[in-house]
Parts: sequence; C-alpha cells; structure tokens
Amino acid sequence: MIIVTVKDPVTILSAVKPKTKPAEPLDLPGLPRVAKVLERMVAQNIYDDIAQDFKFWEDASDEYHPLEGSLLPLWKFKYENSKSLLVSDICWSPVYADLFAISYSSSGVDGGGEERGGMLCLYTLKSPSTPERVFHTPYGVVTAKFHPQHGSMLVAGRTDGSVVVYDVKAPRHAAAICSSAEAGKHLMQVTQVRWIRTQPGEELSFFSVSLDGRVTQWHLHTTGLVHRDVLDFASCRQPTKSHSSADKVVLEGAATCIDFRPDYESLMLLGTDAGAVFQCCVASTTHTLFRYPAHTSPVRQVSWNKHHHGIFISCSLDWTVKVWQLDLVSPLIQLDLGGAVAGVTWTPHSSSVFVAVTDEGRVHVYDLHVRKCHPLCVQGVIQKKRGVVTCLAFSPFHPVILVGGDRGHLVSFKLSPNLRRQPKDAKGSDAQQLQEIELCKMERIIATTRG
Repeated sequence: MIIVTVKDPVTILSAVKPKTKPAEPLDLPGLPRVAKVLERMVAQNIYDDIAQDFKFWEDASDEYHPLEGSLLPLWKFKYENSKSLLVSDICWSPVYADLFAISYSSSGVDGGGEERGGMLCLYTLKSPSTPERVFHTPYGVVTAKFHPQHGSMLVAGRTDGSVVVYDVKAPRHAAAICSSAEAGKHLMQVTQVRWIRTQPGEELSFFSVSLDGRVTQWHLHTTGLVHRDVLDFASCRQPTKSHSSADKVVLEGAATCIDFRPDYESLMLLGTDAGAVFQCCVASTTHTLFRYPAHTSPVRQVSWNKHHHGIFISCSLDWTVKVWQLDLVSPLIQLDLGGAVAGVTWTPHSSSVFVAVTDEGRVHVYDLHVRKCHPLCVQGVIQKKRGVVTCLAFSPFHPVILVGGDRGHLVSFKLSPNLRRQPKDAKGSDAQQLQEIELCKMERIIATTRG
C-alpha cells in the first residue's frame, strides 16, 4: 500500500483546475439603453403606489376645509454615498419635466465644518432609487443650476471657490470645464450661481456670488471660462449713489444669493450676509444700486415673482419672510415663521402662492390672495428630532416640491387641491388670459395692503 501525504490541498486543487481565459467584456450595441429601460420598469413596479398618488391623488378633505391644505409624501431619494453629506441645493430642469440636480456638501451652506468632498447627482422621478448620473468632486458642491434653454448644461459652485460647467450628456472624462486660480476663481465658497438667457450664436453666460465679496459674470468659451467682476463688496466699502435719491448706499457684507428679473435679466437682486438686499442693474459698466433694509441676519434666498415682475420675496435666518414691491424700502408683507428660514420660492402656477421651509423642518404654504397672515398649511417634513432642512425647490411642471437636508435627506411632496387652487374665471382661458388673471390677483393684494 502506498500512502500519499498532501500538505497543501489548495495547491493541489488549483493545479488540477483547468485554466480558463478571463471573460471579455460584452460589446453589444444598445445594451446600456435596454438595461436602463429594464431598470425603470422594475422601479415602476416597486413604486407603483407612489406613482399613482403622484398622478391622481386629491385630498378629499379639502372640500370640507377650504382654508386648509396638506402635503402628501411621495418618493424618498436615497443614495448610499450621500448619508454623510447634506443636500446644499436642488435644481429642477426647465426642459425635462422629471429631471433634477442635487448638490451635496460636507461643510454646510454657511461654509463651516470639515471639508470631506462632495457630489453632484442627477435624479429622475422615473427611477428614485438610483441617480442617473453622479459627479464626485474633491470639494463640496454648494449650488447648481440648469441652463434655461440648453437642458444638458449645468453649472455648479463649490466650497473652494471654483465654478464648474457640466455637459451632462457628454462622456464622463470630458464633461466638465472648471475655473482656475489664474482665471478668476473665487477665493472663498461660491454661494449661488445663475444662468442668464443669451441669443442664438452668443456665448453662454452665467453669474456667481461668493463669500469673498465678488459678483462675477462668466462666459463659456471653447478654451475655457472667461470672467468679469461686476461688483466687489470687499473693495466697495465707500458709499455708492442710489438711483432713487441723492442718498448714498454702502455695500456691506458679502453676497449670499442672487436672482434675475424674468422679463429683464439686466436687473438682479443680491441678498447679503449682513441682512440687506440690493437691486442692481448690470446693463452698463456703471451700476445703479438700490438698497432694501430687509433683514437683521443673513439672507438665505431672494426670488422674483414669476407672474408679477414688480414683486419679489426674501427670507433670512432672522425667522422672517418678506414680500417686497419694486423700489419701495418697506416690505409689502412681513411674516414670522418661528424659526430660521432655509428657503422660499414662489409657485409657478400662481402669483399669490409661495412655499417656505424652516431649518427644523416645517413647510409653510401661503396663498396671499386667500389670507395674508396665516398659512394654509404648516407641516413637518422630517422625522428625526435633530434633522436639519437646508433647501427646497418647486417643480416648474408639477405641483410637487423637493425638500433636502442633512444626512442626504431628500423627499418629495405633492400639494393638495387647496394649495394650488385656480381662480374660477381661469377655466377655459388661454396662456395670455391666465397671465392677466394672475397679474390682477397680485394687484388686488398690493392695493388692499398698501391702501
């Protein structure tokens, strides 16, 4: 009898195992598209009940409570890599009805905290479980904005002071154009970016504001980004002439937010960390400023009314939301929400309805045409006691809002019928007639408030 001792069975097994060639990657035309369609079919089956609510849900209790409304929770957008980050900004696509961009940062919207990088994610309502595309960045992404005409162009501002333009349709290795220190990069965190409309054949252009005090216009060239500083709060501490009188306007603080008048994009609003709001015309090299003594704490957001272009709204950490009439230094309406206000926005379907959210997670929906001093809806949107809400955005196509916060928290809500009520004379009206109806609504609000 012959006895064989095997000291290393793994070696023997690996020796007798037939050698196979490594599998080659499949190169099948159309495979990615088929896989994407299959993924969306699976997601549609999983979230079918939410999709039905999104399309057909109407709160029947609104009929019995005409001065109250509610928000229905829809999809929660969860991404594993975003749990350690906060949602710093939300931007809906103005071209594609179900697409939106989310910016993530680790250092917060105020520039504090430890920097651990960030992300820019593209989501769609058709597949809420996984982002359509993810851009990882070495620095936090504080703000993002889609171009109003070119649906694939997206600009983002980061915590290191750089602005980055993405073509979300391009391959990943050629998707971004970034500003550099040699070409006008901001010295501190970029707080907001905004595209402006351009004529066909003109270079794409956008504005950025930063905590370094600069308000900068950027032009997208084939060779990169070219900048022009429009205002510099740091170097303009001396009084500046106001266009309303012979008084002098002093630029204090640094710009935290920006918005452009929809019908005249040369007129912009600037909110500052000192609480003031400035109205500035950038049509010429000499800028005329008008100062609104708006708030006592940093301004979080300013937004023009989408129907009445002589009205805008602002919110601040001083707990207040204020509605302003153009060129008047006293607010038309002032509301105390009982907490620091993280964001505010007008709804696209009505000139009198706006939505605001506080840091502790309470969403307030007001219809100034129904009643000015009391909201139609106050609803909590976060379940965790220590959760913080940082931003919100209203869809331009659907009665849906997105609310973002810390730990990657991102939830969508649908407004009940009382929160999106249309005037009785709006039925059967065309777009021009609807615009006139909305203008008349706001004019009545102005007349009854100022009178």
